[in-house]
Amino acid sequence: MELTIRKEYENLTLILYLEGILDISTANIIDPYLEEINDIKTLIIDFSKLEFIDSTGIGSIMNAIYLTKEKGFKLRLQGEDELTRQVLETVGLYEMLYALQEEVE
Repeated sequence: MELTIRKEYENLTLILYLEGILDISTANIIDPYLEEINDIKTLIIDFSKLEFIDSTGIGSIMNAIYLTKEKGFKLRLQGEDELTRQVLETVGLYEMLYALQEEVE
C-alpha cells in the first residue's frame, strides 16, 4: 500500500493533498512534510483522495495538531469522507483540534 502527498502553497497557506493509505506502513511519509513547516499561517490537510486511515495515521494528524501550537499556524482538515469523519470524531481529534486552535488565535 502506498501514500502520495502533493503539496501546494497559496500565499501563507500550505495544502497537503493525501492520496492512498495512511497507516502504519506509510505514516512516516507525512512526517518530513510536517517537520519542514515554517512561516505559514494555515495548514490544510486534504483527505479527498485518502482511501484508508488507521490509528498510526491518526497519530500523524495529531502531530500536525500539536505543531499548530509550537509553530503558530492554524490547521484545517478538508475532504474527509463520512467514514473518516466518524473515525476522527470518535477518537476526539476534532475536539483536540478546536481546543488547540483557540490557543493559537
